[in-house]
Amino acid sequence: MRFDQIVRGRSADFLSPKASRPIPHACGIVRDALVQATLDPEILEIDFIGTAGTEARPIDIQVITFRTIAGWRYLDIEVARPLRSLGDADAFDRELRARGLAPYTLKGADILKEPRFSTARAIWTYRRFSVAPDMRHRLLVALAEDGPTSLHHLCSSVPGPLDPFASVLSLACRNEVEIDISTPLSPSTTVSSRS
Repeated sequence: MRFDQIVRGRSADFLSPKASRPIPHACGIVRDALVQATLDPEILEIDFIGTAGTEARPIDIQVITFRTIAGWRYLDIEVARPLRSLGDADAFDRELRARGLAPYTLKGADILKEPRFSTARAIWTYRRFSVAPDMRHRLLVALAEDGPTSLHHLCSSVPGPLDPFASVLSLACRNEVEIDISTPLSPSTTVSSRS
C-alpha cells in the first residue's frame, strides 16, 4: 500500500498549534514525528502539500512540511517513504526543488531515540488538559520573571487550585511554553517561555 493511500484511508488528522489546518498523516512513526515537531522550538510551523502541478497534469506530492529557522523543508522519514515510479519520483523532486524545499530527513531510530521519544509522548498525553485562564497567566508571568527554570520550581511557585504540572505540560502542547524533551521528564526538566 502506498503512503498516500494510507494517508487517505486510515489516518486521523493531526492537530498542532503550529499548523493552520489539520495535517493528514499515516499514524505510527509519522504521528510521533509530528508530536516531537510540535514540541521542538526549532520547528516554527507545520504544513502539508497534497497535490501540485496543473489541473491537466497534477503531481501527487503528499508531504508534511516544516518551517525551521533555516526555512521550509519537507519531512522525509526513511522508513515511511512512498514507493514512486521513476517518472513520479522525478516530478516529485522537481516540484519540491522548485518550491525551494530541501528534505528534513529522519531515520526511524531518530524518532524512537530515548529519552526524547518517551518524553514527547508523556507530555502529549496532556494536550487536552484544560488550563484555566488565571493559571495560564500565573505560569506565563512566573516564566517571564524567572526565565528558564525547572519544572519543579515553576510548579512550586504557582500552586493550584489546578494541577500546575498538568497545566505546564498542556501549555507546552499548545506551543505557549518550551519544555526540554531531550531529557527524561522529571522535576528537573527545564521549562522556558516561548521567544
